[in-house]
Amino acid sequence: MTSTITREHDRARKVSERISELFADDDEFRAAAPDRSVSDAATELSPDLIRMVDEVMSRYASRPALGRRAHDVTADANGRHVRSLLPRIDTVTYADLWSDARSLATAVADVVTPGSFIATLGFASAEYVVAELATVWSGAVSVPLQAGAAARRLVDITAEVEPVVLVVDSGHLPVASDIVAACPTVRRVVVLDHDSRVDDDADRLRTARETVADSGVVVETLAEAVQRGAASAPVPRAESGDPERIATLVYTSGSTGTPKGAIHTERIVARQWSTAHWYSRSDDDAGENTPPVITLDYLPMSHLAGRALVFTTLASGGTVHFTASSDLSTLLEDFSLARPTVAMLVPRVCDLLRQTALGRIDKEAHRTGRSADDVRSEVLADMRSTTLGGRILSAVVGTAPTSPEVVEFMSELLETQVQNNYGSTEAGMVLFDGVVQRPPVTEYRLDDVPELGYLTSDRPHPRGELLLKTTSLIPGYYKRPDVTADMLSDDGFYRTGDVVEETAPDHLVYLDRRKNVLKLAQGEFVALSRLESIYASADAVDQIFVHGSGERAYLLAVVVPTDGADAREVLASVQRVARAEELESYEIPRDVILADEPFTVANGLLSGANKQLRPALTDTYGAALEARYRDIDEGQSTKLGELRRRGPGAPVAETVAEAAAALLGCADTDVEPSARFIDLGGDSLSALTFATVLHDIFDIDVPVSVVISPTSDLAAVAAYIEKTVASDSGTTTFASVHGRGATEVHADDLRPDAFFDAEFLSAAESADPVRTEVSTVLLTGANGYLGRFLCLEWLERMAAVDGTLLCVVRGRDADDARARLDAAFDSGDDELTARYRALAETTLQVVAGDVGDPMFGMSPEAWTALCTGVDRIVHPAALVNHALPYEQLFGSNVVGTAEVIRLALTDHVKPVTYLSTVAVAAGVTDFVEDGDIRDVSPSRPVDQSYANGYGTSKWAGEVLLRNAFDRFSLPVTVFRSDMILAHPRWTGQLNVPDIFTRTILSVIATGIAPETFYRTDTGVPTDDAGRPRGHYDGLPADFTASAITELGSRGVDGYRTFDIINPHDDGVSLDTVVDWIVDSGRTIRRISDHDEWFREFSDALAALPASQRTHSVLPLVHAYAHPDTPTPGSPLPAEVFRAAVKEAGLGDAGEIPHVTKDLIEKYVRDLESLGLLSAR
Repeated sequence: MTSTITREHDRARKVSERISELFADDDEFRAAAPDRSVSDAATELSPDLIRMVDEVMSRYASRPALGRRAHDVTADANGRHVRSLLPRIDTVTYADLWSDARSLATAVADVVTPGSFIATLGFASAEYVVAELATVWSGAVSVPLQAGAAARRLVDITAEVEPVVLVVDSGHLPVASDIVAACPTVRRVVVLDHDSRVDDDADRLRTARETVADSGVVVETLAEAVQRGAASAPVPRAESGDPERIATLVYTSGSTGTPKGAIHTERIVARQWSTAHWYSRSDDDAGENTPPVITLDYLPMSHLAGRALVFTTLASGGTVHFTASSDLSTLLEDFSLARPTVAMLVPRVCDLLRQTALGRIDKEAHRTGRSADDVRSEVLADMRSTTLGGRILSAVVGTAPTSPEVVEFMSELLETQVQNNYGSTEAGMVLFDGVVQRPPVTEYRLDDVPELGYLTSDRPHPRGELLLKTTSLIPGYYKRPDVTADMLSDDGFYRTGDVVEETAPDHLVYLDRRKNVLKLAQGEFVALSRLESIYASADAVDQIFVHGSGERAYLLAVVVPTDGADAREVLASVQRVARAEELESYEIPRDVILADEPFTVANGLLSGANKQLRPALTDTYGAALEARYRDIDEGQSTKLGELRRRGPGAPVAETVAEAAAALLGCADTDVEPSARFIDLGGDSLSALTFATVLHDIFDIDVPVSVVISPTSDLAAVAAYIEKTVASDSGTTTFASVHGRGATEVHADDLRPDAFFDAEFLSAAESADPVRTEVSTVLLTGANGYLGRFLCLEWLERMAAVDGTLLCVVRGRDADDARARLDAAFDSGDDELTARYRALAETTLQVVAGDVGDPMFGMSPEAWTALCTGVDRIVHPAALVNHALPYEQLFGSNVVGTAEVIRLALTDHVKPVTYLSTVAVAAGVTDFVEDGDIRDVSPSRPVDQSYANGYGTSKWAGEVLLRNAFDRFSLPVTVFRSDMILAHPRWTGQLNVPDIFTRTILSVIATGIAPETFYRTDTGVPTDDAGRPRGHYDGLPADFTASAITELGSRGVDGYRTFDIINPHDDGVSLDTVVDWIVDSGRTIRRISDHDEWFREFSDALAALPASQRTHSVLPLVHAYAHPDTPTPGSPLPAEVFRAAVKEAGLGDAGEIPHVTKDLIEKYVRDLESLGLLSAR
């Protein structure tokens, strides 16, 4: 105890010293200090909220009130304009904020009167605050809606409150259309955070306006509304006069999941604008040197903590900054730019900061050879001053209980005593570090909970449900008299539902929930009794007591096992039941403790009615459970520390899996490479922690988008790391070619001398010419989807001349590589398997290698044999990932192509067939099929837009090959393909992961489709069913492979390029595909309203069995959120390809094939054969 007091006093002293230093040296800090006279004046006006806010905003007029990340607008690879964050913060003064709020109030005054409801949907932002303050000025009722809530729930809430104005951020406009359609009282929609230069914003606004055009609802951006209001006669400030009027409705699902609106009166809201600023509690003697309140807000404005943070900061004359990304992926960068003085923390952010700090400690210890203890203080000090801005003087953790260990670590990191808050939407602040707050609490008591065994007569301390009377207690729930009645006891106390222990007068410790519904540390609610009833059916479980703590993010359990079962068998049994019941990951106990004896009435663990007595069970097993929690947490820290110290020495996939298992608390054996981080229980914040851990281990940046991408599993994360490490380990890297941090890349960057040394370039200029006889062809990527069909084509050709097809396949050795290739042909078609094996026996040679490695990762002898023995190269291999940025694909796809060029120009010249993608045409207005790519697309932006990285990496490959042709006369044939469809002949040969296959599976599995996938307002001709006449651009795999092989083999000189696409204006669209699915015997219900279909479709996909859901279009469902624009044929030119096909007599008598009904019916049969669809 003495050491704790000493530590707290030492931190208080250091905070005081930092305050003095900041006042002396930091002009921004000094200028933001609260003016006591303003606080006093506002307090005197309380509870008149409107006059209080007016006083604060007017008195602090020249100060910066809000901070938001600056952004620019750039074009992505598809030519669409997107936001690009800048490393600075723009601020808005109190005067401008208040002016905009009053202008907005004026703009909506025709529909808003005092007492009207204004609903707001979106993430916390500067413009959100404008809308909130406009509501105050108007005397209206603010209804902040939960941004993450399901659309149906939002519709239910708005139907209950009947708002006249809906304020919504740009990203939530599609949901707003649903609300408007279901809520006729809405007369105006105001759009926040809209940038007309951003294409997605403009598209969403246009669609929203079109959707509500017939309803008379006005949809306008905040800027438009403010401008219109500023040009009008200002509406006067509303006069309240009633402190008990409804000012805000905060909807909470609590633990029951039923939406209910907690009524916050003007008196309650006014408390947040009173003099009780952050430092009055911890620095009462600061006098005139009361530190400023500068905050970073990442909490939703639909949560009481988020609202209080904003309003309290403004009431103190400070600046509230807003995080740049709603998924918090930029949180650490936001901290460093905002440099807050006060930190509002939640358990997830505490975990992120803790893991970041521990990772840096391990890394610095490894770098310097010192112990972790020796470098700890230095690392924490550096993190405190740089990552967190160096000005945090006070910190509070709230929204869920937090363990003492985490609070202590955060206190050490921030070098200030972190306070632990407890409160609720209904009662406001109740406990501050376990001490009852008076005010607002006026009375409290504990009531017995005999059914759970908690009694006020318990010793050594009374225990029971906490009942309160507070000055901030809500009067009830809006339009819910039944719930309001249950909220209060007969004598007017609020029933919190929380069981606490009174260790001393006004000192309370949280224990449990009365209804056995527990809120875990990360905010999820779990119903313990429900879980116990579910797990009781496990075959290895006789009795089970599920235990959780609000300070922890996961559950444990005490189990009386069936005869002979050990802990491992019990846990496996419980997990099987959890999977069968499709429980959430946080509902599954992370570990079990075996009970010493059965739970009985005799030993006091069951009541006379044979119900479990939770307090007795907790008393009996509490110490063991807490010890297990500590062991797991310490084991996690130890394991992550070991991984950091071990570094990249072990196999990457193994390390990635171990790191994920340690971070998420999974057993190593339960984490497969195919597992997705999100499916293991991760989220965006834990993904950021995961990415930080991987950075510490491998010393590379792993973006959060790679971890949480819907199409990325742990194997993909490992592959990304391997490729990035490989690209950084050689002499040629993204930075060495384009410059570190380049946001635009140029064809001029990709010169041969940027990839090859002078010795090789000189030798290449004198390489022997192309051989006239082709006896050995080298194929990369043969085990890929297209690669396997190219493999068959070349096996046929080389068998006819007694030649050899040499396939380079990744593998531990040649046998492993051969096994991987063999597996690609094992789809259940006996004819295909027999054909491949017969050809392979005499014609195929497989070598283990990776084109992204120098010399393909081979020995010098093996490399030399390739260089001298190969006559032609076919290169379809690539790392195909549309989520990864260009820099992270550079090693595999660009350096890999450079290695192919090295092979092609060593000893003798070898013609190259290169597989590119139509994505290289993105952003190019007048794309020329056979033009010089360096002239057609001389530069490309580097951004995070979809497929930008992949398209740019293939563009770079084309540029490299074009340069090699110019300088060394290397013959090159380039094929840019689009969607490669199923093979029309062989069973099971379709590309399951592509969006077309996913869409067919999803439409059949859900049984629903839109009336049309296309926009109906473009004026294009319609089909017989009255739908827009569209076109789907795809070619079957057999034609694609044969065309590439035939046309590519003709290239013995020159440089040729083909856009290998389906150019027909044939009216075969996704709508036609659905027609053919129906004709195949499947029942599909068509839904005329696209938005209604999309909602129903999304819900149905989420409810599919896991086997179908994994392969459904759910990860990419956003692609169908809006109708597509119908196009007559392909938007890209293909005349050169079409002429070549005709000349060679390929396809349908010299014609590029169409998508056919037979092919779609074959898709259905293939999905049945793979077990993804049941047979009809």
